[in-house]
Amino acid sequence: MKRIYAAAGAAVLMACLVAGGWFFSHRSHPAPSTAATPVYAYADLEHVVMSHPRYSEYHHLELEYNAMVAQYQFEQWNYSQKAAAEGRSVQNFAAADAAGSAALDQELQAKVALKQNELNNRLKQRYDSLVQEKKTTTPVISQADTLKIVNLQLKLKTLSLSKEERAATEEQLQALLKGSQADVQVTTRTADEIAALMAPAKAQAKKELDDYAQQVKKDLEGRKADSQQVFQQQLGVLQDRPEPAVWNKEWKDKLDAKEKEMKDVKDAIMADIRDKAADVAQEQGYDMIFSNYEGIGTATDVTDDIIAKLA
Repeated sequence: MKRIYAAAGAAVLMACLVAGGWFFSHRSHPAPSTAATPVYAYADLEHVVMSHPRYSEYHHLELEYNAMVAQYQFEQWNYSQKAAAEGRSVQNFAAADAAGSAALDQELQAKVALKQNELNNRLKQRYDSLVQEKKTTTPVISQADTLKIVNLQLKLKTLSLSKEERAATEEQLQALLKGSQADVQVTTRTADEIAALMAPAKAQAKKELDDYAQQVKKDLEGRKADSQQVFQQQLGVLQDRPEPAVWNKEWKDKLDAKEKEMKDVKDAIMADIRDKAADVAQEQGYDMIFSNYEGIGTATDVTDDIIAKLA
């Protein structure tokens, strides 16, 4: 008779049961002087195990263990996903941060250039106002080039010119001065007077531009810091996991503890079944109780007899 058993530990239990039956039957019956036909019995071990009073306890521990293994496998997958996501996030943020810094620098330069243009226009208005004032207070010079000379000198002294603009203006001024030598002293004095009047305005404009640039830079750096803080908070979520060695040890300890609970209950069930099988063998005179009997002849089914003693 051949049976396939699905209960956990059935193979171990069957082996123990056979050994137990053999041991108790031979211990209780001394060898006869003449050969006798052995008396065999068999039991459905799976049914015996599942009928044991503590089987439900073992089965519950087994379900808990399987659930823990499933949870461990999921958390292991989640752990690896977080680690991979952290690596990708750091790489992506590094690239985005570099691009963001370049964009902020461009924004700073653009805003400062806009402010500089605004201040230059203000200085130009002040300069034009002073020129008009000088025209009303300075005696008119007959030469037509005189005012051109004044304007060019003021332009060189009061406005921010590029290298090319300054060179062109100086060249134009020199050309005019060569034809108006008699008026150089007058035009130079007028230009110096206007330059002196423009000096405080230029100093104020420079200070205003510097202060504005510092404030814009501070604001932009604040935006960058806010962005980095948000990223660090998001990264913190991904980094919220224990060290791999610690995490694995914690899980190993939990699984080992649950396995030990299962083993203790299983060993207790097995010991009890061995004892009850030995009692049946001794009481009914069986030489061996099999859980998988394929011998020649007949064997008595003692499954219910063993179960009765387990109750």
